[in-house]
Amino acid sequence: MTKIKLKQGENIASDDELREWQHLVAYHRDEQAYRRLFFHFYPLGVRFCTQYLRRGELAEEAVADVMTNLWLMGKKLMDIQNLRVYVLKAFRNKALDYAEKNRKFSFQEELVHDMAADLQSPEERMISSEAVAAIDRALDSLPPKCRAVFLLVRETRCTYREAAEIMGIAENTVNRHIQTAIRQLAALLGL
Repeated sequence: MTKIKLKQGENIASDDELREWQHLVAYHRDEQAYRRLFFHFYPLGVRFCTQYLRRGELAEEAVADVMTNLWLMGKKLMDIQNLRVYVLKAFRNKALDYAEKNRKFSFQEELVHDMAADLQSPEERMISSEAVAAIDRALDSLPPKCRAVFLLVRETRCTYREAAEIMGIAENTVNRHIQTAIRQLAALLGL
């Protein structure tokens, strides 16, 4: 298997591998292939959904719902031409559903705490916490669609075309959102 290393413990499978796993799950109900799909999409999905929901446990629940639905699709799973785009669209839609139902919750502090918890010294924790909070504030200041497009391209490594399909916008609009996001983030972070 050819994999590209993203972050510690996270890999991206090739399109051929995804298609093979998709086939095995759809036609053979192969649990090992499903596990591979699950663990391939889960970390990306949780990070992506957390951007909409601001609560880690809600993001995990939304991702689990989407992944369960993939299993339940059975042979219809093979009707999906681009599984990666389909799953990211499903994550977005499920996160928006959850956000609508749980509008009263805001959990920015959990994100900062989780990202800073891995550091060793209290000084590093404080500096990291401040940096993460500054980045989160800068991201939050972006218009919602601009932020979502930026995170799709930068966090989940979607191509502009895939991001356009997921968001239901033109590729040129994705490009404009990315340019706007980079300009605003650079200005807000003093870069």
